[in-house]
Amino acid sequence: MAGQSGASLVRRYYDDALTPGNWAALDALVAPDFVEHEVLWGIPATRAGLRQKYELLRIGFPDLRFDVEDLLMDEDKVVARVSVSGTHSGAFMGQPPTGQHFSVTSINIFRVRSGQIVEHWGVFDQMGMLAQLRVFPSIR
Repeated sequence: MAGQSGASLVRRYYDDALTPGNWAALDALVAPDFVEHEVLWGIPATRAGLRQKYELLRIGFPDLRFDVEDLLMDEDKVVARVSVSGTHSGAFMGQPPTGQHFSVTSINIFRVRSGQIVEHWGVFDQMGMLAQLRVFPSIR
């Protein structure tokens, strides 16, 4: 990984690790001392917690995919605009499968060091996802 740009590192994170659910690639791309700032559901803010989060998402959304729309880099930070999509075909957070498909946007900032991702901050359209999955009543 030496010499690769932060932008190509982040693209590999989505294309080689998250979309296919390749946990060995995730471990190679994310530093052991990684810190997650988008902590959800009481999952640890660590590399192990990151893997746990995506393993849980894969149970509920086996076809989960991440399509990188934009990547911007400045010094040790990379910003990614990503389309996230999947079909709710497995149980997720106590919610039985709805069979509904969702597609939302996620904005992410990564800090990279020595060819690995060391920090992540993100904003994910959770309400948009839940509305598309029809897991709560419509707001009128």
